[in-house]
Amino acid sequence: MTEQRKGRPFYGWYIVAASFLIMFCSIGIVNNCSGLFIKPVCEDMGFSRGAMAVNMTILSACQMIVALFGGKIFVKFNVRSIMRVSSIALGASYFCYSFVSSLPMYYLLSVVVGFSMGGIAAMPLSLLIGNWFQQKRGFAIGVAFMGSGIGGMLFNALAGQLMTSLGWRMTYRALGAVAFFVLVPVCWLVIRTKPADMGLLPYGQSSQSGASDFDQRGATVQEVLHTGRFWMLCIVTALGNISLCALNQNVAPHLSDQGYSLATAANISAVMLGGLACGKMLLGWLYDKLGPRRATLLANCCTVLGVAGALFCRFPAMILAIVLGFSLGNAFGSVANPIIVQSIYGRKNYSGILGVVTACNNLAGVFTPVIIGGVYDRFGSYSPAFAAMLVISSLCAVGYYILLGKTVQYE
Repeated sequence: MTEQRKGRPFYGWYIVAASFLIMFCSIGIVNNCSGLFIKPVCEDMGFSRGAMAVNMTILSACQMIVALFGGKIFVKFNVRSIMRVSSIALGASYFCYSFVSSLPMYYLLSVVVGFSMGGIAAMPLSLLIGNWFQQKRGFAIGVAFMGSGIGGMLFNALAGQLMTSLGWRMTYRALGAVAFFVLVPVCWLVIRTKPADMGLLPYGQSSQSGASDFDQRGATVQEVLHTGRFWMLCIVTALGNISLCALNQNVAPHLSDQGYSLATAANISAVMLGGLACGKMLLGWLYDKLGPRRATLLANCCTVLGVAGALFCRFPAMILAIVLGFSLGNAFGSVANPIIVQSIYGRKNYSGILGVVTACNNLAGVFTPVIIGGVYDRFGSYSPAFAAMLVISSLCAVGYYILLGKTVQYE
């Protein structure tokens, strides 16, 4: 194997560009546009809002299952092969939402969409970029993952226009077609699992022996499962993402409840998504420059700032706190985990360890809608939930700082 020839861009940057497009058309459509369909689908089909909320739980649960067994799945079947199949399944199943005639049919399609998302989005892309980059890994992940925020901004605007003029069924078909005709060519023609597939070395490696050492250093899954440090990391990851999901999913209705107009709340949400896209790239760069411990502390402090801004949003100045906190804090949920896992445990069983941590991260998406919805039903306000999240996010910042304070060397 050789290094990339001088004068040619390193192929890993094409992987980053492809990953950007995949996040753009997967999470940017499926996750970030989901709220737009709730009201029109419920009114047309007679579904309750609670029944529609179960849809997001199904999507998160399916992605969590893929992540939990990802260490075996992505090694046995090859990341590229899984992404190829998932690209077809995701575009086709999302398109088929337009034909639903019952709630069970909607849920069944969500199972297919959820497993497809698990096979094409965050975890497989983290594995790909981890394979291709030893240096500038944080920046590469940040650039790739900012696609979801930019996709959310653009597809929200597009879906809003289409829904007004053509209805929700045609909107599903349009977005499904876009996803299919972008994801399938990218996954089939651009994605390569490892640099070795093209006779190259990871970015930052200068020799074949170094590349081999790079892949073999670290802990095994069996080793980490018997350590308290690993389970503490899983707990902090799950709790931290509950705070992020609470902020992400409920800030718009909370602002409306606190006296802001629907238009203002929508505009603030759009600015937050734009800030999130920039925040992912910035956070990845900060991980490269500051190291995992300091960058993680900074990101978690931003989460605390964002949650505090939501809690005290009656004061207009706190809207800036929400936007700033969300931009860098919410970027942490997708950018940080692969970097933290590799920095602590190395690459020997990277996919297996990352899979367990990612599953804990996705656990928040399963339970947060139920938890926050229950708090709102009990108190008639999101404020008690945000007060609890303020405490939790503060404790998580301390927890991460302690966990990243020492490095254990593995053979």
